[in-house]
Amino acid sequence: MTELFVLEGKASNWQEALAITARKLLDEGCVCDDFYECCVKREQEYPTGLTDACPVAIPHTSSDHVKRQSICALRLEKPVAFRQIDDDEAEMQAKFVLNLALVDDSEHIDIMMNLIHFLKDQETVEKMEQADLSSLKDLLRKNILVE
Repeated sequence: MTELFVLEGKASNWQEALAITARKLLDEGCVCDDFYECCVKREQEYPTGLTDACPVAIPHTSSDHVKRQSICALRLEKPVAFRQIDDDEAEMQAKFVLNLALVDDSEHIDIMMNLIHFLKDQETVEKMEQADLSSLKDLLRKNILVE
């Protein structure tokens, strides 16, 4: 079963946003000490920002840096720039960072498929922006987690 943590906060850049989510996952005992550094390295090589129309970044790293399957979602007070997944020279402004710490490869694929399907709906981002943290957690759990 995937644990889900939902936070709200401020970051001045993508590294700081990533650090907030990685710190939560580390504090909860879900990831190894090197998780943050590995996520940064992977983000530099393979950007995870979606688009300005879908202002979500989905950083992650390999499962050997994960102890327990988990996701930390961060809603930012102000967006930060991430490079886009489909054009690593273009930037987008992420309002949400969903840091995936996944160990089960088949569930990883299911979660990614659920997430992409969920984020295709234009109303989704509006719902994510307007929800309180408890409702945001419920919305994400219902729509992206594999039960």
